[in-house]
Amino acid sequence: MRVIRVEQRLQDTPRFLLVPVDEGLAAALPVGFGLLTQHLVPGLFLGVLSFLIWKRLKGEGGIPKLLALSYWYSPRDMRLWKSLPDSGVSTWRG
Repeated sequence: MRVIRVEQRLQDTPRFLLVPVDEGLAAALPVGFGLLTQHLVPGLFLGVLSFLIWKRLKGEGGIPKLLALSYWYSPRDMRLWKSLPDSGVSTWRG
């Protein structure tokens, strides 16, 4: 009998510098911009600050949670997908 092993971590998010990609980009973009403009210290400061803010905003639910919050709490005119039904309507009649 052959034993076939299936990877247990298929649903894990891709990582960049030991952190998830979105958090890594939140830190790397300000640092990279600071390097390009020869302002390393402010770039490092903004990189750490944006990393902490993004991590706090994202929370445990990740990107799907942020998308759900943007659907439920943003006005219909400001949404990216205007074809979705209005979240302010509690009862739909057919």
